[in-house]
Amino acid sequence: MDDMLGNPFFFELPSDRWSFTDRDELLPVLGEFMRSRGRRLLVHGRRRMGKTSLIQNAAHKGKAALIYVDLSKAASLADVAKKLLDGAPSEEPGLLLKAIELAKRHFKSITVSALNKISLSADFRTENPREMLEKVLNYLNDRTELEDVPRTICLDEFQDLRAIGGERPDWLLRGIIQEHRHLNYIFSGSDQRLLAWMTAAEAAFFKQLQQMEVGPISPAHLIQWLDHRAKLGGMLERPFGESIVAVAGPCTGDVIRLAKVAFDLAAKGRVKAVASAALDSIALIELNGEFVARWADLTVGQRRLLQAVAAGKRITATDTVMEYGLRSASTAQSAARRLLDRQILVRFATGMDFDSPFFKRWVAVNSE
Repeated sequence: MDDMLGNPFFFELPSDRWSFTDRDELLPVLGEFMRSRGRRLLVHGRRRMGKTSLIQNAAHKGKAALIYVDLSKAASLADVAKKLLDGAPSEEPGLLLKAIELAKRHFKSITVSALNKISLSADFRTENPREMLEKVLNYLNDRTELEDVPRTICLDEFQDLRAIGGERPDWLLRGIIQEHRHLNYIFSGSDQRLLAWMTAAEAAFFKQLQQMEVGPISPAHLIQWLDHRAKLGGMLERPFGESIVAVAGPCTGDVIRLAKVAFDLAAKGRVKAVASAALDSIALIELNGEFVARWADLTVGQRRLLQAVAAGKRITATDTVMEYGLRSASTAQSAARRLLDRQILVRFATGMDFDSPFFKRWVAVNSE
């Protein structure tokens, strides 16, 4: 039986068009945005909720020109500039000469590959990184005007711009793009502070952004989709979608990761409590080394607070403070703020909880 089953769940990469599901209310909005010009959009939501998959699938479905850059993988503004230029499509043969002349107005030295892609030789090493970013974005805006085709730049994990961009990088970016009438910009990020950073009265893009929140997919839809995917993999009589969604929580990435391991366990004959078994496999075996390192990086107070949250306690309750040796409610709140900033905890309407169901399980087991 094992040889007949092929695991249909992939969490390692953004969903392609074959494994992407739902978001019917957001796809048309993104499609219309990418067909426009000179627009700005902030896409926000928790990590692993599917923001990147949504953006990339909206571009694919609408056949939109998208230049996507993950800022978490960039080391500097010069690196961002290079990734932007590398992500631009090849120049149309009929416009190549005009594109070359346009590039010469922005850059000191250029080369053209056999695939009609314009690249720079030494500029990224010798130019001021901020000036290089400005030149690349201005070039892409002018090239979009030349080609007369809507184009969108997506800067994903936008909060990381603060780590790599030096002083006030968001204001730098605003200064660069405020006159760009041809490029659309999507700023996407998962840090729960991003919305405040981008929309506060003192923020660089105050009142200049459309907003789109990417929240959880309907549990009913996810259950149906999981069972359908499992059947595509050859598992015809063992639906487990309901238990997976109940255990994994609201983040799509966690659901799919849990489903991947659960599918393998079910394929080997494990049919009872397969979701819980998959949770333990990920939390206590696969990710144990990562969680041990994360735990070692926490203060004693932060560890105790996480133990309380994992046990379902209210962290400011007097009995919780005494039971877990948190000294005072203000000490607990201070530790919580630091854990929220690090996105180990997230805030809900009902209180705080772990960002990762896997780390929560690890803490719970190792607190016993």
